[in-house]
Amino acid sequence: MYLSKLPVLTLLHVLAPASSTYFYPTVQASLLEHILVDTSGAHASSFIGAITPCTNYVSGAQTFGRETAAQWLRVSFHDFITADIASGTGGIDASIGFETLRDENSGSAMNDSLGFFRPYVSSKIGTADFIALSVVMSVGNCGGPQIPLRGGRVDATGPGASGVPAPETSLEETLEFFSGAGFNKVDSIGLTACGHTLGSVHHGGFPTVVGPEAVTPNNTAGGIHFDSTVAIFDPLVVHEYLNGTGNQGGPLVNSFNVSSRSDLRLYESDNNATMIKLGNQGEGFLNTCVTLFQRMIETVPKGVVLSDVVKPIPVKPINATLDFDSGGNLIFTGYIRILTTGISAAPQSILLTTSLDQKGVVLNSESEIGSNVFGSTKFYPFSTKVSNPGSFTSFAVSGRGFSSKTFSVQSNIFVVPSLTSVTATDNTTATVSFSIASKGGYLRRDNGKVPTVRVEAPVGQMGTLGPAIAKFEDVAVTSAGQKAGYAIWEGSVAVEGWTLGPISVSVLDGKGNEVDVVMVD
Repeated sequence: MYLSKLPVLTLLHVLAPASSTYFYPTVQASLLEHILVDTSGAHASSFIGAITPCTNYVSGAQTFGRETAAQWLRVSFHDFITADIASGTGGIDASIGFETLRDENSGSAMNDSLGFFRPYVSSKIGTADFIALSVVMSVGNCGGPQIPLRGGRVDATGPGASGVPAPETSLEETLEFFSGAGFNKVDSIGLTACGHTLGSVHHGGFPTVVGPEAVTPNNTAGGIHFDSTVAIFDPLVVHEYLNGTGNQGGPLVNSFNVSSRSDLRLYESDNNATMIKLGNQGEGFLNTCVTLFQRMIETVPKGVVLSDVVKPIPVKPINATLDFDSGGNLIFTGYIRILTTGISAAPQSILLTTSLDQKGVVLNSESEIGSNVFGSTKFYPFSTKVSNPGSFTSFAVSGRGFSSKTFSVQSNIFVVPSLTSVTATDNTTATVSFSIASKGGYLRRDNGKVPTVRVEAPVGQMGTLGPAIAKFEDVAVTSAGQKAGYAIWEGSVAVEGWTLGPISVSVLDGKGNEVDVVMVD
């Protein structure tokens, strides 16, 4: 059983400083699924707020004329395109954070995006995964289809190869960049068109592409859109280019500076055959974009193994917590989230049973409902004492309209959330204090004397806004008495360079695997 608190992106209004949560099916998948599904209403993630509405610019004044959703697509492309498939290097690895001073990465998009991701990054979801997630969210939130998302990317520790196609880059060199990353000419044209369904080119970042006349009091960065629906993911950029209407494909097609018309050179490289084919696809163009974007965000360095696709979970435990109450009793509390699709509605009540109580308890839903592109969600809070933890091995959820689901539990050892916290002495230093509850000789090291604990914290690193993860292995613990038949152990870690992201405290088994983890903000 993984027990942890969801990080800063969710549920903070109902949580103590730390809380343990049953993660299902894995820690990473649970956290990523939350951002994808809990987008509006009850217990919504704050992540999608950056691109809601899709015209929003989360990093500054709206009068700049920039869009965060479009920036996120640009960042992912610049991180991806330096990949060398033959040698197995580059791709989506967050090396872009170390490359922001290169001319090819001109503009505010890189640091705007990495600065937004920064407080979300943890040992469970790195910057590279957030770069991939941002593509999925931008497309899905702005009218496009859902791109399959996998987790498990590994953040680079330094800059990658140089070489991103710029407006003045020749056609031959541009195609070489794409080829090195595994994309042929047809792929290159398609990915470029898909990427330019959102956003603009700005005089502030590219004065050789967009002239100063674009700067106005309500467009102070001087942006000119790629198409007439700047914040909608649709095929219009292709049709306006082919028909010579609207924005005609944007500034990289019709710039006053002929040498900066990189999109035009690319589109015309096969006499517009690919663009015509894309135009004839109609809404099918969006499915083509899904395929190309998925290939892009799944281009990773050799040796990186991505997870299964993260899918919406119909029945999901949220903050299903083992802890001690004020009287020292062991308690099991949390929420069950039910996701329903189509016109069906989740029931007003469901039944929670445990291996301790087969009769179960009826859970009533909260009044607020969540909504998302998959359907709607309801949350059912619960709290119950655990009188015999040795027999607490599972819990099950059943109700009208969905299949019963059973979850296994281990209650022999866990991080105690109410006795775990982080104290910030300033903006870059933190002390993590934790307690572990263990029963019997389960999962101990040193001849069964003390638990094995690991603490991981996001910390700043030179050259990028993307945090590194500092690991404190085999942290010292001391005995702190008994609670409800459990031995209590205490410890603490001082973290220098903390970036304010979630810190994880984990109990390990004899093979170094996590048995329980708490995420502390």
